[in-house]
Amino acid sequence: MGKILFLHGYTQSGPLFSRKSAALRKALLKHGFAASYPTAPIKLALPDSADPEERAELEGQGIDDDSYGWWVKDEEKQEYVGIDKTWAFLAEYIKKEGPFDGTVGFSQGAALAGMLCSQLTKIVPDHPPFKFAVVYSGFRSPLPQHNYIYTPLISTPTLHVLGSLDTVVSEQRSKTLIDACEKDKRVVYIHPGGHFVPSSREALNTVTGWILTTLEASKAQADAVNDDDGWESDFDNIGGGNL
Repeated sequence: MGKILFLHGYTQSGPLFSRKSAALRKALLKHGFAASYPTAPIKLALPDSADPEERAELEGQGIDDDSYGWWVKDEEKQEYVGIDKTWAFLAEYIKKEGPFDGTVGFSQGAALAGMLCSQLTKIVPDHPPFKFAVVYSGFRSPLPQHNYIYTPLISTPTLHVLGSLDTVVSEQRSKTLIDACEKDKRVVYIHPGGHFVPSSREALNTVTGWILTTLEASKAQADAVNDDDGWESDFDNIGGGNL
């Protein structure tokens, strides 16, 4: 049916996220969807100068020599370091690998997916808006300089998947992104697990079913617009505009 852009979480990579979301990827493949897994442009390598204690702390955060991020938050300066590099990277990647029907993001990748729904047609003007976004453990950027991204509210249909046992991204934090999406276009699904992409039959059926239903609604809306345009055109051709 189409292509979906998968955006991995902080400290992950495209290939790693492909493995961690294999059940979802295979379920979508059965419906004709191809998945693309870019790796973020910011490498989070362990510094050679790190002492054993520092290395242990970084490894505890999941950072190793094959870790990447879409940005690194500078707590002191309150900024997302590297996000401009990410926007440039995604613009080229989407031009080359797209077009994409929608996006699936996890954690930091889910936060990015929300931002991308808002900014897609600005960074890739020839690309149509996403028809859907599935965000696992997502959150809104808390930085004031990013408020423009969420104003107006995100209009892309969104499915927010939260883990009831998630201790990395709390439900309260995920709610910041939920509230940044139009109310009548957002759905929330909570699975009984932690900070991961659930692979249970119920979770897979919920996500794939929502994507298919959302795409059908999008197609029906587009067909209705086309029918209206055709009717007006035919009406003009028979002189209806002169009645």
